[in-house]
Amino acid sequence: MSPEPTTPFPAPHAAYLAEVDARQAAATDGDWGVYDQGTLVEVVAGLQETGTGYRCTRQIARLDEEPIDNIAAHADWDAERDYQQLLNDATFMAHARTDIPRLLAIITERQQRLEELAEKAGEFRVPLTNTLGGYGELIVERGPGPFDHLWAVTDGAQREKRFWHVGAAGAGWYYLSDTGPSFAYKHDLTAALALAEEVAALEGARLDKEIAAVHASQAGDHRAEDGVR
Repeated sequence: MSPEPTTPFPAPHAAYLAEVDARQAAATDGDWGVYDQGTLVEVVAGLQETGTGYRCTRQIARLDEEPIDNIAAHADWDAERDYQQLLNDATFMAHARTDIPRLLAIITERQQRLEELAEKAGEFRVPLTNTLGGYGELIVERGPGPFDHLWAVTDGAQREKRFWHVGAAGAGWYYLSDTGPSFAYKHDLTAALALAEEVAALEGARLDKEIAAVHASQAGDHRAEDGVR
């Protein structure tokens, strides 16, 4: 089976990021700037200072010097602080015109890099995030045969391999021999790696709990031995 068509964005967020991309593409083109008149702030496209004012290709928004502000934490703001927030908000709006396309490009570049890695690699190892000693890891592995374009999070066992599944009954380990590969290998690489990070945190916490219990038991045994002596 040939791989499914890819999108520029990671599968778990592809629909949302495509909507973001459509919104930014539909917005007024060109660099946006902030014109501060001292009493109000304007966000405009194609800002050009003239010395006596400004020219622009299009006015995007005008922010009033006394906006409605019902945020309790702002109750003690004076007019200067409130106006500074107006400038901060306008700057955010203006930079969004170039920030969003650049962020989308970064996400797309990262996705392309992951797809290139996926073509070359059969598995990725993700260490458990435990802190009390010991070492464990999960394996993000490519599916066999017709599932070779999909990935699963497994324990890496050679026999009686288990995979992590999130379903209606909750999340946990399932034996591959009980379900077959179609139930396990169902993620694209981005989603599988993200899932592996979540599972590594859960399994790391479980491992730490087990190690802490062993330490506590050993400490209890030592105290008991000291009491006998």
